[in-house]
Parts: sequence; C-alpha cells; structure tokens
Amino acid sequence: MIKTSALCLLIFMTFVNITEALKVFRNGKVISREQIPKMEGLRDLFRAGNNDLVYIEGSRTYDTLRYGDSDGQLPFNVTFTDRLANNWKIVINSQSDDVTLVIPTGTQMFWFGGDASRTRTGSDAQTSWAQVQFTYQPGSWWKAAGVRISFNGYKEANAGEWSVDTARWNEILDLAKKGVEITGAVMDQVAQGAAIYASGGAAGEE
Repeated sequence: MIKTSALCLLIFMTFVNITEALKVFRNGKVISREQIPKMEGLRDLFRAGNNDLVYIEGSRTYDTLRYGDSDGQLPFNVTFTDRLANNWKIVINSQSDDVTLVIPTGTQMFWFGGDASRTRTGSDAQTSWAQVQFTYQPGSWWKAAGVRISFNGYKEANAGEWSVDTARWNEILDLAKKGVEITGAVMDQVAQGAAIYASGGAAGEE
C-alpha cells in the first residue's frame, strides 16, 4: 500500500508543472516583495521634504517584450538600469506573476530580455520617476508569449525643493535590502534626515 502511494505521488509530481515564484533582483541580489520600492512610500518621503510626485498626464505607455527565441516558454527575464545606476532584473516564472515598482528614470528607459536587442520607452521631458508594472502577456498563433510593461511617468511637484538624490535613494534601497519595509516609520526617519540636509546641516547635528 505504501509503495503504491509513493508511486502515485511520483507520477503526480512528474506531470504537475511546479513553477518558482516571481523574483526581483537589484544589483545582483534578490529582494522580497516587501522590499520592492512602492509609490506610496516614496510620495510620503517627498511630502515630508515639502515636495511631492505628480503623475504626468498622457505618460502612460505599454510595451511588450516577446520571447520567440525560447518558443515563448517561461521563465522570462527582463533587465534594465534606472537613472541612478541600479541594475534590475525581473524574472517572470508563471502566467499569474505581476509586480509593480517605482524607479528613478528620465526621458527614456531601455528594457532587455526579449527577442529584440532592446525595447525603448520614451517619456515627457519632466519625467524623473516612473511606476512600472510587469505582467505575463499571452501569445497567439503569430506572436510568442512575453512580458507586458506598463509605464507611468511622474515629475516632482516643486522644482528646487528637497529631492531624492543618488545617496538617499541608495539609503532607501539598502534599508529595504536589510528587510526594512520602505513605508511608514522608516520614511519618517529618512525624511527627518532629508529636512536636516535641506536646511544645510549634516545628519545627526542639533
């Protein structure tokens, strides 16, 4: 009886398609969903520095990376570099995978991983941040399956006010890498440092 059950389990495991979960890498290291930069947390940070992020009307675009070279078979890898030189990799492992993150960007972004050498997304000249969503895109008889990229551009509301520069962005991401969710209390801490920097003092000074 035990041998029969074990055999049934082996047959079941053979025919069931077991997929890994979606993965997000930053600079070569995997990060959890809780550590992914989110628009809500970033806007809280800007507001604490007397600034904000504003959606740029008409900036929403859609691009699809097709993976015909691999016959449209998962997993699909998407790589790109943000405006502050962080290297990202999104690994889509199942048709239900869906991830949204916010990144510093400019007037264009280049996505790599599909059949084309690269796919370009252009945006408004005021664009400094973007909220980007990656989802599985089914194929058809003339197109391979792939990854759909939804891009929404944002600008800073108050030019010249406190902003997120390379050092501050890296600080946020480093906190996230350590397992700190980049919303809530941690934003208050970073914002306090931001207010001190904005007033011309050094962090930690009275």
